[in-house]
Amino acid sequence: MKRLSLALLLACCFLSARAQDALYFMPQWTPQTQFAGYYVALEKGFYAEEGLEVVIDHFGGSSTESVVDKLAHRNVDIITTQLISALLAREKGIKLVNMLQTSQVNGLMCATRFPIESPQSLNGAKIGRWKVGFGEVSDLFCYKNGLNVQWIPYIQGINLFVSGAVDALLCYSYSEYLQLVLATGGIPEGNVIRFRDFGLDFPEDGLYVTESYYKKNKEKVDKFVRASRRGWEYARVHREEALDISMKMIRSYNVATNRTLQRMMLDEMLDLQVNPATGVADFAPVRKDVFDALNAMLLETGHLKNVIQYEEMIR
Repeated sequence: MKRLSLALLLACCFLSARAQDALYFMPQWTPQTQFAGYYVALEKGFYAEEGLEVVIDHFGGSSTESVVDKLAHRNVDIITTQLISALLAREKGIKLVNMLQTSQVNGLMCATRFPIESPQSLNGAKIGRWKVGFGEVSDLFCYKNGLNVQWIPYIQGINLFVSGAVDALLCYSYSEYLQLVLATGGIPEGNVIRFRDFGLDFPEDGLYVTESYYKKNKEKVDKFVRASRRGWEYARVHREEALDISMKMIRSYNVATNRTLQRMMLDEMLDLQVNPATGVADFAPVRKDVFDALNAMLLETGHLKNVIQYEEMIR
């Protein structure tokens, strides 16, 4: 009995040490091809080749806790989130640093049930908006154009719009907009506003860790970033294989979707990664002038109370 107890204790110690050695990574939403490069890096062994044991985890779409919260509570080591979310986290004392900028173009947009002649067309409209955030650029748009809209909170999906419960829906070019296209047969171009066309082309997704974690685990994080970039580069060249790999992850979480939508999403995500300045997906860091412009707007609108220094956050 004593020998058995000792064996169990040693096994538990081994598993605990193994768990501590692993790097826990959480994308900001439920499994989808928005995160295909990371699934590819795991499946193809790119993380393993760097000597990393990586665990990719997702939370449910109905969760009230964000990935930033998870990182702050040390439930995960590295996350994806948007630049604007990372700035707002810094304001709250969560010192995020950007390790890799994947998005180069803003994909936030608004689809409406009526033609849009100008930003003023949205004044007074009922607009669906996610409860979990990711819509702050629309706040800046409304501020710039003096709009007063009624935000209708929702969790996910397009039912609010399709049912006629709202006049318009905040959506991403790689997600809800594609769902609307498939569900309705197409949204007229005149019924769409892309916020990037109105001076708000702030890049979105990137890889983030806390400042303290990076100081202690620089080598591990750098290896993760290198393998992740390799995963995205592979996905760009081998899109159907990347889709296959992503669908395995998606099915493991029982996410209701289909291959057609996920293929469209992957194509759009890869397009958003192309740097307009170079014409290629070079994963260039956020430009300082863009960072400072976003910082200034968030200060002006009251989202931030303190200036965030570029050098503190962008690596």
